[in-house]
Amino acid sequence: MLGKLLLYLSLLSLTQCSKCKLDNPTPLPPKDPLSVLPAETQTGANTFGCLVNGNAYATISPIKCRGDWQGARALGISGGANAGAVFGKELVSIGLLLNGKLESGQLFDLVPFKQPLAPSLNQFAANAVAGSKPCVYEGNYIKTGKVELLKFDGLARIAAGRFAFTLYEPGGCDTLRVTNGRFDVKF
Repeated sequence: MLGKLLLYLSLLSLTQCSKCKLDNPTPLPPKDPLSVLPAETQTGANTFGCLVNGNAYATISPIKCRGDWQGARALGISGGANAGAVFGKELVSIGLLLNGKLESGQLFDLVPFKQPLAPSLNQFAANAVAGSKPCVYEGNYIKTGKVELLKFDGLARIAAGRFAFTLYEPGGCDTLRVTNGRFDVKF
């Protein structure tokens, strides 16, 4: 009889360990990095975001995102002060310089930053700065890249689009793979 009582008490104590489950909860699956990026808009919302090596990078406020009209065929776009990417040290900024036909629906190909931009072609240069030196990606070592200018309105001063590119720097820095990029800026 005492043996059965001890067995029942042991079983009861094992089934009543819900506190153990609360102290060690099952971890939630990681948040989808795409869900952290700003929505793709075309209203001049001053947003900028992308995935950097699979991790979300997005500006933390509209004042950290900007467009700068640099002439009839040149537009600079940048996003800074990342809110959550994990790339080496904190990524600080990404910049794009579009050169070519500034109209909705145009595609721009990536060229090295030091290469002169051809006035008759749609091209862009890219750079990125990580929070630690020596990983400053000046866009001189490129692999691939495209920008799609979805909307360009010179009167309302709005530019919106998508981008992706791959840069690398010699000397121990990881390759920088930027995908799912989007911007919507006033300039």
